[in-house]
Amino acid sequence: MGNISKRIMCCFRRNFYPISNFFSKRRLILCLSLTFGIAVIIGCLFFNKSVEACNENISLSICANKTNYGLGGTLDKKNIVRKAKRIASNYGMVMLTFMNKAFVPFFTNWMCHTKGLLNHSQVLVVVTDESVYRGIVTRYPSLTVMFLNAFNKVDGKQRYCSAGFMRVGIYRSRVVNWIIQENIPVFLFELDAWWLRNPVPFVTSKKDYDLTIIPSYAKTFEAAIGFYFMRNTTRMKMFWVEFVHRLDALDTMFSCLDNTALVRSKDNDQIVLMDLILEHYQNIIIYFLPLNRFLDGKWYKNPNVEQLKHAFILNFNFIIGIDEKIVRAKHFGHWFVARDNVTCLNSIRTGW
Repeated sequence: MGNISKRIMCCFRRNFYPISNFFSKRRLILCLSLTFGIAVIIGCLFFNKSVEACNENISLSICANKTNYGLGGTLDKKNIVRKAKRIASNYGMVMLTFMNKAFVPFFTNWMCHTKGLLNHSQVLVVVTDESVYRGIVTRYPSLTVMFLNAFNKVDGKQRYCSAGFMRVGIYRSRVVNWIIQENIPVFLFELDAWWLRNPVPFVTSKKDYDLTIIPSYAKTFEAAIGFYFMRNTTRMKMFWVEFVHRLDALDTMFSCLDNTALVRSKDNDQIVLMDLILEHYQNIIIYFLPLNRFLDGKWYKNPNVEQLKHAFILNFNFIIGIDEKIVRAKHFGHWFVARDNVTCLNSIRTGW
């Protein structure tokens, strides 16, 4: 933007003199036309950015007395708790991740580059698609996999601010609540990231804290709700009950909306969690993981290989779109699956 502005100003400076001939007039006309064209383009770009990706003006009573398309009850609770208890009996906690059909590439990539890094037997994978569930069970027998009946209503790619995106977060938090209320510590993570080294010992070592989590930005109380370790303390369990209670109210408020419908930007689990933290609800003690070791996707805008030498994970966030995330990861050599989308690559490189 700065270069464009400089060129516009230079154009005016060169022609800000009395015009005495045809060529000077033609140059000025050309300059003004160019300036106007650039201004139109810039205006369009800003207009597109300003167009709401969310529906901030949605009526809060839009679903009053209308058909319910929400996530429904807790039919899967018994199976989730049973499998979580089995893992916790061996490892003292459960590592938990969720995936739909659109996330299969990230799942395969994660399994490839964490092989030998950690014990996959401590992981519970919650799947929304039955065919994906069958494929994972067949290919990775050491994994504990659970197909959720209610969760399959939000299978596929979910756009930020959509009702489907909101419901993914709500149901995920419900499942976490089922587990934590059984006195089982939960380590939740997302699959769209590169794990350079095993983060589990570091993350679980903060014994004086109820919740260990990645901040969305430095020096803020907004937490990245896709990666955290939750201890089974009384404070934490009461905090999470209230958290899910507020999310359930959100689900009810917009229960009639199709998954593709847009809701407000604050209608998601991450913002509700931040509100509770700012309220000091139950005075839970939080440890925010260092962003220089738990890198976010902004690293790709200013890549520094030296940072990777001490990092635990590099998230693929701060870019919109699943396909876009994959293309970027491949460009930087952070994708460890062959073109057949099944075979793991033998070599792992940290540069590009």
